[in-house]
Amino acid sequence: MTRPPRVTPAQALAVAAVLALPALAQGVVVRRPAMVRLAALAGAEARAIALLRRLRAEHGDGPLLVRVPGRGWAMVPLASHDVREVLEDRALTPASREKRGALAHFQPDGVLITPESDLRDRRRALNEHVLCSSADSGRFAGVVEEEVATLPRDGVLTWPRFHDAHWRIVRRVVLGDGARDDVILTRQLDLLRRDANWSWLRGRRTDVRNAFRRRLARHLARAEPGSLAAVLAGAHAAADVHAEGQVPHWLFAFDAGAMASYRALALLAAHPGPLGHDRLRAAVLESVRLWPTTLAILRDVTGPTRWDVPTGTMTVIYSPYVNRAEPGDSYRPGLWLGSEEWTGVPFSAGFARCPGEDLVLSTSAALLGAFLRERSVTPSVTLEDPVPATLDHFRLRFAVKAADR
Repeated sequence: MTRPPRVTPAQALAVAAVLALPALAQGVVVRRPAMVRLAALAGAEARAIALLRRLRAEHGDGPLLVRVPGRGWAMVPLASHDVREVLEDRALTPASREKRGALAHFQPDGVLITPESDLRDRRRALNEHVLCSSADSGRFAGVVEEEVATLPRDGVLTWPRFHDAHWRIVRRVVLGDGARDDVILTRQLDLLRRDANWSWLRGRRTDVRNAFRRRLARHLARAEPGSLAAVLAGAHAAADVHAEGQVPHWLFAFDAGAMASYRALALLAAHPGPLGHDRLRAAVLESVRLWPTTLAILRDVTGPTRWDVPTGTMTVIYSPYVNRAEPGDSYRPGLWLGSEEWTGVPFSAGFARCPGEDLVLSTSAALLGAFLRERSVTPSVTLEDPVPATLDHFRLRFAVKAADR
């Protein structure tokens, strides 16, 4: 085993001030618009990336150990091979202390915060069965087309309008057409997610969570044909898997697709070309690589690893740095078109890689294709290489015109 170098107290303070605090302030479960705006103005991600590059130049390519008051040690891997090993080593659990504190607000039975490996594997198998079997790009094409038709053909497209349409797609895909207009369900989930930003520091709103569960259960009971709820209803899972308890995470994770798609629209506007499915999918992947929807991927050490670190050590993979370390800061959709290059961790990696990746990518590509087929757009920002490390999607707007035929 190798012992990672420890950063100095001054460097640990810099990591806290430049990396940790801005990430926490923006919101780890649901983004806070004002804090995202401040982060964009301050160039928060660019400063954090530059800091990690300086620390790597000083300490070498191996992981770094940072003392965290009240928590112990945090290990920060920097090189791609170390990031991959962290995510593939089952001695590093995705059910970290902080993640359990956060996600338990709305999905206490979710696979990501299940510490028992056997139960986690069975819950994972159910998630893969439902999500992977539903990833066919044509399955939800009609839903996407109908909701895209509600977006402007001339005028201005703003984030709230795009986000509302995306949520209608998500509710219909996951729960069926009967959930299309159930904005109360989404508001309840958003309230719980805002609490989740505080992890253990915020008490549980059991009244809201119970109301959310009851409302969700009514939609799941319909098992509407063509929805993920119908696939879930047909699956066979033991009682301790809590099949219905996996659905809040699908809603939560699927919502990140809105952010990725909206930013991808800006990339496509800056780099016009054919609207083939593969290119649209690559644009979404580049959106998540360049502007991760999850700023930090957490793991906790539960047993022996290649590194000499104590059990309980928190491992922090800072996605904005990792995703740009080798591919760089330019828009490179070719990375996703058959290349074997390291492309970072836009959907995590290893045994806890997002099982809904293909479903989200297919839905997002279909959304972008349907929108751009009859429209041309001009974003309110200019995206030139090197692409900025922060893009405030809340303030991003598009001038929309009917496309020339």
